[in-house]
Amino acid sequence: MKLLIVTQKVDAADSNLGFFIQWIRMFAKYAEQVTVICLEKGVYELPPNVSVFSLGKEIRKRGRSLYAFRFLRYAFSLRHTYESVFIHMNPEYAILGGLLWKLLNKRVALWYVHKKVDAKLRLAEKYVDRIFTASKESLRLPSKKCSVIGHGIDMELFSGRRKDAAMGAKLRLLTVGRIAPVKDLRTLILGYALLKRTGEAAELSIVGEPITDIDLRYKQELAHFIEEQHVSAHVHFLGSVPFSSLPTVYNEHSAFIHASRTGSIDKTVLEALASGLTVFTSSEAFSGGIPGVFTFTAGDSSDLATQLELAFLKGKISYNSAGREWVREHHDLGNCIEKVANFLSTLP
Repeated sequence: MKLLIVTQKVDAADSNLGFFIQWIRMFAKYAEQVTVICLEKGVYELPPNVSVFSLGKEIRKRGRSLYAFRFLRYAFSLRHTYESVFIHMNPEYAILGGLLWKLLNKRVALWYVHKKVDAKLRLAEKYVDRIFTASKESLRLPSKKCSVIGHGIDMELFSGRRKDAAMGAKLRLLTVGRIAPVKDLRTLILGYALLKRTGEAAELSIVGEPITDIDLRYKQELAHFIEEQHVSAHVHFLGSVPFSSLPTVYNEHSAFIHASRTGSIDKTVLEALASGLTVFTSSEAFSGGIPGVFTFTAGDSSDLATQLELAFLKGKISYNSAGREWVREHHDLGNCIEKVANFLSTLP
């Protein structure tokens, strides 16, 4: 199989998309040749059968029309280097290259994980042969082309080698992700503050950064809120962490708290489980039937504090080996890549 991968960024240092480097490496095991077209690139180390072509955003930001032109130029000029196409998360590329790939008889698959169903996704569905996703909640487009294969968690990277300090007398709480209103960090912070008032020894680490102006204002509001709750000394904004360093961060904590309202299976929750953490979440995408996962009512900080206190007092916040094995069974990266590769290697 000769494969073209289309993605937003190829950069091992990126906190949000650094994980995709390992996806490319895994695809390279199944393909004779892998060609990657990305919007921008940074630092990376990939096998010799992988070539990366950037649209140039890392050099200079330009208008979308120029990026679209460059993308089509690459898609056509490199047409002999690939037989199948895998698009990661960006339906617009399926729309841009869809007609060309139909004419060239290329098999096309899209990876999409978001509850939002917009016009771009609906149109992209017409051009692709298959849409892969992590769970039924992660893709809500009614289509026979949809295929649920799990989220793709690197179980070797997230090895769960916990540090002794993480399992000590102090409850070390962690949340990871973009700092944005949809993540509902205010509920997590207030839940933590209510827990502290019961006298529990606990700290909270927040990993992530704001992206938009709205996100930035939200972070400022959170900072003021933390001061009002008198927990400034115990709540730590750790900022953006390179993806390769995230396993260390997970291993230094004992429990993961999560209140995102995206409606999709959040990759960070799965990473926490793969790292052996106990998880407390209000997301509709996670059920209480998952080992080591406790659920609380969305937006209810008091319920979160109660769940944390009870679990801690009963000794249920411990190394979550069962949760780790659940992730291995349902969301292992190797299994996901194999399923996509098998589909793409069967040419139309």
